[in-house]
Amino acid sequence: MTELDRVRKVVAEVLRVPLDSLAPASRLSELATLDSLSLVEIASALDDEFGIRVPSDDLSTAVTIADLERIVVGCRAAV
Repeated sequence: MTELDRVRKVVAEVLRVPLDSLAPASRLSELATLDSLSLVEIASALDDEFGIRVPSDDLSTAVTIADLERIVVGCRAAV
């Protein structure tokens, strides 16, 4: 499973949307009602899935699923 697939899986579980509805270009704001609590839940789930710490400042700049993947890759490289 690729990192993108894992990010998609995490987002689908947290936002309770079908996994097949998530493409790299999917905009987070169009998937569900995205609020600060949802972002915290996504960050926590990504932390657990990848064993990293996603900075909240980075997460708040994510617009798409691909943006989330780039953040995860950057965090993993920094470890």
